[in-house]
Amino acid sequence: MNNRVISEYLESLKEDDELDYIFPILLESMGFQIVSTPKNSKGQSQYGKDVIAIGKDESGRKCKWYFELKGNAAKDINDHTFNCHDGVRESILAAKDVEFKDSSIPDLGSLPTKVVFVHNGILQENTRVQFHALIKREFPNNNFERWGIEKLTDLFSKHLFDECLYRDEQSYRLVKRILVMYDAPGWDVSEFEKLVDIQLSYCPSNRSQPRLLSKCFSSISLMLAILLKEGQRINNFMPAKRASDIAVLKVWAWILKNNKTSNQKILSLFGKLVNLHLHIYAEYLDKLIPLATQYKGLYMVDGLHSENVLYPLRCFDFISDLVYYHFAFREYLPCEKQQKFDQSGIELVLRIISCNSGFDIPLLDTHSIPILLVIKYVMTIQQPTEELHTKIGEWIIRMVVNVLIRKQDSNMFPELYGSRRELAKSVFVKSPNYHDESSLLLTILAELLHWINADELYKKLYELVIKEDTNLQVSYPIELPDLEILLFSKRLYNEMAVETSISLPKELKELPQYLKKDYTPIKLKTDRTPYHFLKYLTHIHYQTDWFPDFADFGFVSSEKNKNRSKTEK
Repeated sequence: MNNRVISEYLESLKEDDELDYIFPILLESMGFQIVSTPKNSKGQSQYGKDVIAIGKDESGRKCKWYFELKGNAAKDINDHTFNCHDGVRESILAAKDVEFKDSSIPDLGSLPTKVVFVHNGILQENTRVQFHALIKREFPNNNFERWGIEKLTDLFSKHLFDECLYRDEQSYRLVKRILVMYDAPGWDVSEFEKLVDIQLSYCPSNRSQPRLLSKCFSSISLMLAILLKEGQRINNFMPAKRASDIAVLKVWAWILKNNKTSNQKILSLFGKLVNLHLHIYAEYLDKLIPLATQYKGLYMVDGLHSENVLYPLRCFDFISDLVYYHFAFREYLPCEKQQKFDQSGIELVLRIISCNSGFDIPLLDTHSIPILLVIKYVMTIQQPTEELHTKIGEWIIRMVVNVLIRKQDSNMFPELYGSRRELAKSVFVKSPNYHDESSLLLTILAELLHWINADELYKKLYELVIKEDTNLQVSYPIELPDLEILLFSKRLYNEMAVETSISLPKELKELPQYLKKDYTPIKLKTDRTPYHFLKYLTHIHYQTDWFPDFADFGFVSSEKNKNRSKTEK
């Protein structure tokens, strides 16, 4: 029964971005050293070599392997696919005739060659004689293999499902539930989180079991690839995106915990997981960007009163994902292409904000996270222009005005703890458990008004904060030995110190004297790796407040104040 499920999944894969993604995962788990993948050679002549790897054959002999992948309409070997242009026959002959060379890999040229034709289909009987005649003539030394759907099912079952995803009863149940419930409302991401935890619990922290390490990482990548396929099938990528966030954050926390940030083997395995994570983001964003760039495109017309809450939440969630993706993806671009990518990204972000009024209504105190993320991206990724300053300034003004109006009309500042449940309960009448007596966001809005020199609006904010006796806050991370590991593992609570009872001056120009943040930036190991952008994702995903130096508007001093009062938020 399990093999039938695996077989049906493999048969559904197309060559581009599906079989291409999942097949190298299998090879990694089998102990192959991947030399080249379709992603490396996309748009170039591959000469029957979609994947090139180094590994041992059944006799234990070390070989270089050429894998040619065919899927979708070409997955079955029949008279048409065998003889057509770029078909089975041409691909096999190209793999045999054109040698792959790479001077950076010692002794690669001296290794015996194995050619494997990989297809997630069958060899039809009416083509079998012709196919075997070609193989017998061109490969007299038996250095050719065909891996069809039967072989692929056995290999995936043995090396990834049975040994990894189905390795124990709990994992087996979780995989089944995750796949069955993928399209159910309120898909429970905690079950995927448990599955990742189980896979990581089998990960060896020493160097004595490299195969087991590859299998653990590969199993997580495989599960994400399956979720991506499910997302493509039903045109809903949100569960896959949320799962990919959990996967990269938890695996990176494991790498930090085991002090493996300099281990090139582990970084290489992790890099493949990050590539899949970003591919899922690209699919998700490509679907929604055309909608988000229309007037009120993120607004659900049939939402009625619920859209008063859901529309702003949807807007801030989406812009966080978009900006994070741009921060991450630019690191994979050559330097000469980054400027153009940055410019188009900034224009896209500003266009989406101008098209959707939901961005003007922050409802949660944790909306400080996307607000500061957008401002940092727009104003620091390139040299800002006067036009950018103006547009960002106008957005800040709209947000502050709406915060004041909502307080005056509904007696609600943004919800302190970021509780969407209490926010939903307060659509018509403020819930008894809705907390807005304190705020970090209001402090940040005051800083932003000083930054854009909005003196009159600041006076109105000041008067309302004083009138309501709102407790303004600033949060700081507490330096702990395992702070960075915890940052990538959960939302920080006890690990954050909160300075409370901050008073605002009556005059805006006096704000820097009243609001001075004594803080020395904490050095993170993550910043010294190619995956430094993940620190943005952990704040977005876990909703941990930004550290004071993330976006400094002139209020941060590097000299620490040891006597600063600390309370838990």
